Formats: sequence, structure tokens, C-alpha cells
Amino acid sequence: MAMVVVSVDTKSRQAILTVNGVLVSSDEFNIGKYKKYDEDGYEISFGYTIERVDDDGIVERRQFYLPSQEEIAVTANAELNDDGFASKVVHDDEKAKADVIKFLKNP
Repeated sequence: MAMVVVSVDTKSRQAILTVNGVLVSSDEFNIGKYKKYDEDGYEISFGYTIERVDDDGIVERRQFYLPSQEEIAVTANAELNDDGFASKVVHDDEKAKADVIKFLKNP
């Protein structure tokens, strides 16, 4: 389990995300609450994306997200990190092309 806190400064429109008190330098994040169809109660969706550049200049965008109860049952918690988030690599063809061009132009 993790405690996620989002702080928003409405004047500057800056948002800060922390997970278990640790600042997460995310590129984007989202939170949603919705009523599940034909069921009582609500479902919460949450995810954030980070971008990392390794020593070779390779860029990886990875999305961390709170999986649904159904997804947890199917994966049997095998793919969850210590905070209970699943993750996947995010592919963006246009961004990948731009990153390759930028990499080739900069020796």
C-alpha cells in the first residue's frame, strides 16, 4: 500500500506528486473516481509517467498505474512493485522519432 499526495498551487498551476512522502518527478499524472457499471461503490484510477535517460542517451517513458481489482486477480500481484503499482513502457512513435533525430544531431 502507498499513500499518494497531490498538491496543487492554483495560482501558479504547479502540481507536485509524492508517493509515501517521496517527491516523484513525474512528467504527467492522472486521478479519476468513477462509479462501476452495475455495481455498488466506486473505482479509483491513478497513474503517473516518468521519463528517464540512461547513460547511452536512450529515453524510456514508463507509466506506473494502480491496476483494477480484476487486473490484480489476473496477474496475481506478480507485476506489482512495493507500492502496489503496475508499470509498463509507454511507446510514443512521434516522440521516439524526435528523440532519435535529437540524438543523431548531438554528438
